[in-house]
Amino acid sequence: MRTPRALLAGLAVAAGATVVAACGSAGTPSTPKDPVLAQGQEIYTRLCASCHGRGGNGGLGPKLAGVVANRYPNIEDQKAVIANGRGSMPAFSGSAGSALTDDEMTAVARYEREVLGK
Repeated sequence: MRTPRALLAGLAVAAGATVVAACGSAGTPSTPKDPVLAQGQEIYTRLCASCHGRGGNGGLGPKLAGVVANRYPNIEDQKAVIANGRGSMPAFSGSAGSALTDDEMTAVARYEREVLGK
């Protein structure tokens, strides 16, 4: 007969396996062939995915996949949000450790529009 401790341990293992499966690579687009989009993906994965989701489907931050180009028809407006932040989103310009160059912000914006937008 199982003890309550063994039952709880079994439930913990099952819950942990479920979390690991949910955090797998599902929803992560494959690496783009275009080097600018690949750079955008690397930066997005490192700095944005924890809030916006690996596939851009949202989480702590809003959904980007399929909506960002409609929300910001002019890519410069989207880059301004990346540079200056908005609400709880940090700014990615300036001299901080996570500061991005203009080219890097362009790469992220293009990745969000051209890869996550599909």
